[in-house]
Amino acid sequence: MFCLLVFRVRKLKETLVTVQQLDKNMSNLRTWLSRIEAELAKPVVYNVCHSDEIQRKLAEQQANSTDFACKVEFLVF
Repeated sequence: MFCLLVFRVRKLKETLVTVQQLDKNMSNLRTWLSRIEAELAKPVVYNVCHSDEIQRKLAEQQANSTDFACKVEFLVF
C-alpha cells in the first residue's frame, strides 16, 4: 500500500512539472504570437522603390514565414 502511495506521489510531481513546463511554453508562444501579429499588422512601406529595399522586405517576410512554420511544426508534433 505504501509503495502505491509513493508511486502516486511521484507521478503527481511529474505531472505538476509537466504542466508547469506547458504553462511556460504557452506563455512563450503567446508572447511570440503577439510579436508576429504586431509585425503583420504593420503596412509594408517602401521608402524608395529600389531593388535592394524590396529584397530586404522580402527577406524579412521570409524570416517571419520560416519562424512561423517552425512554431506550427512544433505545435503539431
